[in-house]
Amino acid sequence: MSRDDAPQLKLFQRMRKAKPAASGRAPQAAQSGQAEGFSWALDAGGALTLSGAGVVDSLLGTPWGAEKVTSVILKGASGVGLLAFCGYSNLKRVQLPATVVSIGGCAFQDCASLAEIQIPDGVKFIGASAFQGCKSLSSVALPGSVTEIGGWAFRDCASLAEIRIPGGVTEIGDFAFAFCKRLSSAAIPDSVERIGGSAFAFCESLTAFRFPAALRSIGDFAFQFCGGLTEIRIPEGAADIGEFAFQFCANLSSVVIPDSAERIGDWAFMNCPNLKSVSVPAKTVMSANAFDPHTAVTRR
Repeated sequence: MSRDDAPQLKLFQRMRKAKPAASGRAPQAAQSGQAEGFSWALDAGGALTLSGAGVVDSLLGTPWGAEKVTSVILKGASGVGLLAFCGYSNLKRVQLPATVVSIGGCAFQDCASLAEIQIPDGVKFIGASAFQGCKSLSSVALPGSVTEIGGWAFRDCASLAEIRIPGGVTEIGDFAFAFCKRLSSAAIPDSVERIGGSAFAFCESLTAFRFPAALRSIGDFAFQFCGGLTEIRIPEGAADIGEFAFQFCANLSSVVIPDSAERIGDWAFMNCPNLKSVSVPAKTVMSANAFDPHTAVTRR
């Protein structure tokens, strides 16, 4: 280093040590713009407002910077589309307008900080993985207008404690509530005909479950590792109990199989150490390993 460089080096060192002057300004400047027919504005606190007609989806891109967004307010949109806010890790609150009728696949997937969303009456469809991985979401109110809940819709919502399915829903998709480890209450309407594969798998806090009157089938692995269940009563009309459906339900001690049951899948009630006996209709097709060897199975 030359003698001429020394003053510049000292100045650089003083600048590194100096504290920034207090300006009173917000940590980030407000931004606004246009994207795919929507106007958007992001304020200094991270509130993103999107205004416009149509569906908000990933085609808008993220000119505002996804990591800056802490809340979303939609105005005038008809839907939240595919991957719209997927991976917005700092998003905590969402406000949807009454005009929204659908929430698409992966719309809020992996929004790990999302704790508050109001789904308006009028929404009919909640797509696959729409809220998957929203680990801070402890409750969600589904309006009566909802008729379809896609697979994986609420998978791995680790804080979700209860859910009430609206009366127009006829099917609960595969993995819809799997790995919701704090889910202790699930109110299922009598309109549901099918509970999908792994729909409630690993819901270890689920202690009671009333099966709907219209139920026809229980998917493979549907309640696997639901250690809190102690008794189940499958309603008359149900025909199919899938493979591994209740495997590893460690506290299950009472099971009622209806006369309508046509099939019990392999390993359906295996590794249920407290299930000592069960009565199965004579017509029901099942293999020798549907139940544990210690479970006394009688035909009626």
